[in-house]
Amino acid sequence: MWVTGEYFDSFRAAELAARGRLDAPAQPDPLLRLEWMQRTAKHAMPGARPFILRARSGPAEVWLFLARSRPNRATALVGEHSTHYAPVFSGVPDDQMRRALLQAAARRLKNFGLARITLEPLFPEDAALLRQACRRAGWRVAERDGPANFLLDVAGRHFEDYWEACSPRLHEQVAAGSRHLHVEITDLITPKLWEETELLGGPDPFLRALAQDASVDRTLRLGIARVGDAPVAAQLWTFEEGEALAHWRVEDREARDLYPSAELTASMLRYLMNVDHAETINLGNGREADLADWADQRRVLKRLELFNPRAPSAWAPALAASATGLVRRAPLD
Repeated sequence: MWVTGEYFDSFRAAELAARGRLDAPAQPDPLLRLEWMQRTAKHAMPGARPFILRARSGPAEVWLFLARSRPNRATALVGEHSTHYAPVFSGVPDDQMRRALLQAAARRLKNFGLARITLEPLFPEDAALLRQACRRAGWRVAERDGPANFLLDVAGRHFEDYWEACSPRLHEQVAAGSRHLHVEITDLITPKLWEETELLGGPDPFLRALAQDASVDRTLRLGIARVGDAPVAAQLWTFEEGEALAHWRVEDREARDLYPSAELTASMLRYLMNVDHAETINLGNGREADLADWADQRRVLKRLELFNPRAPSAWAPALAASATGLVRRAPLD
């Protein structure tokens, strides 16, 4: 098959080339849409230069959104609130086409003077696909475990059924603060609500832009727990097409004895299950102690380090990774 490739160093050029194929509803994953990448580049990685690669064959395409922080280094275009990263496909390619497109893209990446590329956080299936393609394109690949991601499969349950099966620890935490806390959940941001979130978590231009955009789309789910008029916990989620995704959570340390985050999480899950009728709830990435009791699935995310054997500056770090047994060499076929 014939695969062509292009490189873009601006989002405007990529937007014109994509012609809406990286926007909703064509791209169902909100973290893989062009607007998410633009927001990340602007607010989460302001000093990095976008490095966007597309490989295509007929209507099938793959896009790799990277950021060039040094002349010979690139990283996945992700920020603090990016739950995952993945190659972005359009045109509904089958598995064979996906592998071919990614291998072609990985081969072209070696022509841009890049010595090392870091890709994270990756779901295991995306890491396996990228690892195979990059090995066959001649990259040395090191893989490490990253943070854990926690999921809840609602499977048609109401919150009351789910809550009845939750651990005694969660029941105790929610009971500890239930008489003192009251919770508000909204899909519409206001200056007052955002002022309360910043009182808890500080200014965050990325989150503010996300909340404003999601408020317009009515995909925002912003929750605030208060004691009296004082905010003590906040969470920002989005919900669309049956899937809920947690982007951010914060808690006032002085109110931890009341477990406001537990009360707020329970209230948010009740809303998502009983009002939104969510099918899948992604609780985000975090510590086992914070999220495991709420979830029924745990996925360990992956980090890939790609080393270009053509670049002398990659030899030392590649050898260091090889010494730990992490470098996967390309097969002889």
